[in-house]
Amino acid sequence: MSKTKEQVTAERNQRLQDLLNATNSWADKETARLENESKFLTSILKGRTGAGKLTSQNVVDSSKLTVNAINEFLTG
Repeated sequence: MSKTKEQVTAERNQRLQDLLNATNSWADKETARLENESKFLTSILKGRTGAGKLTSQNVVDSSKLTVNAINEFLTG
């Protein structure tokens, strides 16, 4: 007994929906895992004596230097 076009389409659509559900589930779990890992690593960094503040200050200082260098280049 052969399947009708509607049955084949319905089965294909179900497989696609199953794939979509599996992909969304995986993405949600992976996002949660990465967020938890980020929080954990950030807490370790903050727990180190001054390392978090030093890193933050380096970012601020680097940003200032970059902005100043661009301004000097643009203004001559």
